Amino acid sequence: MKKYWRAEAGLFLGVWLALMVLGRTQLFRDPGTFWHTVMGRRMLSSRHLVYADPFSFTFAGRPWVPFEWLAECVMAVIHAVGGFDGLLLATATTLAGLYDWLGHRLIRGGLHWLPTTLLVAFTIAVGASHFHARPHIGSMVFFAITCSLLCDFESGRIGLGRLSLIVVPLFVVWTNWHGAMLGGLATLGLAVSGWDLARMIGRDSPIANARQSIPLWLLVIACGLTMLVNPYGIRLPATWLEIMGSPVVPRLIIEHAPPSPRKPEFWIIVALGLGYAMVFLSTLPRWPRVTWLIPFVWFALSLSRVRHSALFGIAAMIALAEMLPHSRLATWLARPGRDLFRPGVEVPAPGRRRLPYRDWRPAILLPVVLVSCCVALQAGQVRVPILGRGWAGLDPTIWPVELLPELRRIDREHPQGARIFNDHVFGGFLIYHTPNLKVFIDDRCELYGDAWLDRFDRAGTIEPGLMEEWLEQYRIDYVLVETGAVFDRYISEQPGWSPLGRSRAATLYGRVPAETHNDGRTKIAESASARSTGASGRDKLGVKERACPPRFGSKSSGLSETSWDRSEMSRPAESGFIPRRERPPRRT
Repeated sequence: MKKYWRAEAGLFLGVWLALMVLGRTQLFRDPGTFWHTVMGRRMLSSRHLVYADPFSFTFAGRPWVPFEWLAECVMAVIHAVGGFDGLLLATATTLAGLYDWLGHRLIRGGLHWLPTTLLVAFTIAVGASHFHARPHIGSMVFFAITCSLLCDFESGRIGLGRLSLIVVPLFVVWTNWHGAMLGGLATLGLAVSGWDLARMIGRDSPIANARQSIPLWLLVIACGLTMLVNPYGIRLPATWLEIMGSPVVPRLIIEHAPPSPRKPEFWIIVALGLGYAMVFLSTLPRWPRVTWLIPFVWFALSLSRVRHSALFGIAAMIALAEMLPHSRLATWLARPGRDLFRPGVEVPAPGRRRLPYRDWRPAILLPVVLVSCCVALQAGQVRVPILGRGWAGLDPTIWPVELLPELRRIDREHPQGARIFNDHVFGGFLIYHTPNLKVFIDDRCELYGDAWLDRFDRAGTIEPGLMEEWLEQYRIDYVLVETGAVFDRYISEQPGWSPLGRSRAATLYGRVPAETHNDGRTKIAESASARSTGASGRDKLGVKERACPPRFGSKSSGLSETSWDRSEMSRPAESGFIPRRERPPRRT
């Protein structure tokens, strides 16, 4: 049994359990989770890719590239098997496996399991703000594989043939999965450039001569050309560059902005950067390897956009596992009485034998058995806490789950579609829960463009009067905005609008018919009173109905069921209050 219960198995189970418990609601705080799943289901059900916007009424039919189409299809398949509990399980398992593998490389390099666990926990804290059920999780895995292959090649553990055999297919998948492929390509180019430079100045390099550098540069070119291996051609990588080059996106999307010194995540990133730099300095005067320098590049990138912090943590851990045996820190940790470091397979200490290769395969048996049990329980619709169905939920302080009965009633009353003005963070929520409602905007910034996003940003901050212009221009009958925000305060003071419900996350308004304005809204109040008897379910959820026009009435307040089980995510889950202004609003 000891063969299977090793440090790696314990590390995986600890990280996995923490993500399954704490991530019950936290992994579903990004609006992209909703519309990514819907988009994947749409493509799988129709057996056709999407080439135009299918969700909004402001840009309906406008050409649009779903550049994460492959990941969206995978998300839809997982959702079809296990619902959002399946997405929770897949995300937690992927992240736990990734960080457990980083810990394995540290242990294999000679570090004791206790400091390894602490380092992995700190690295998780660096990237935790980007832990969401979305395609970016796959990019973290692809990036880790790329960095590890570069380290293995530089250390001589693998050759160019094996490197090419893995990297090129990996980049083909990565291109169709997520735009962070550009970061992996840049990392590959930096490594090859550094090796070539080290060769030219006479330092240690895996490139012995100019002739050997040619295949590596051909590999870089081949990986770069993989960005064209997709069904959308050059438009797909052009979309990546459009998002990264936008000056407006960082104002609306938190993860595209620099980390704020007022938040703990900034100081966690800085602490990891300083710690890595200290270990690096302890290797001097030895000439550093090129792969040891790459984390400094990603550290600088993480200070420019906080979305890079998770990739910085991964690059730092992989390089640290290679660098630590050559540092004075390892010598200090290996002193008698501490025994926190034992020389690994690469650098045995004087007088000590080389340790055998640490086989990782026995350590995965227990995690595989546990995850397989979860898949079986979820596929069988067995409701078991943590492991089975019914565990994942939405935080009602983030999402307007208390307004879902009213929203779904409106959705049923407009099978041909209705227009709703919404904050961009609620776009994905509406796309998933109310497919007949066409949204005003969502978090697909590449669709709306800088000019539109800039105008929307100004409307939500200093020019709320633009909202009235849009409401009349598009003849919008419903409004869903963040409670207490600028839009909410503005629309509440406008004649012709009446609140249909209010929750901690959002407030829902409906347009009052013109003929009722001069009546003091008497008929509206009577209609609302008549509906109150049949809306007790909504009253229990705290949804207020007052001064609502008759057309907003409802005969039933029950949750509608569909063939793909949307109701499971409408259940509020217990969690602490999270200020709305700190909500991460978007995917990568």
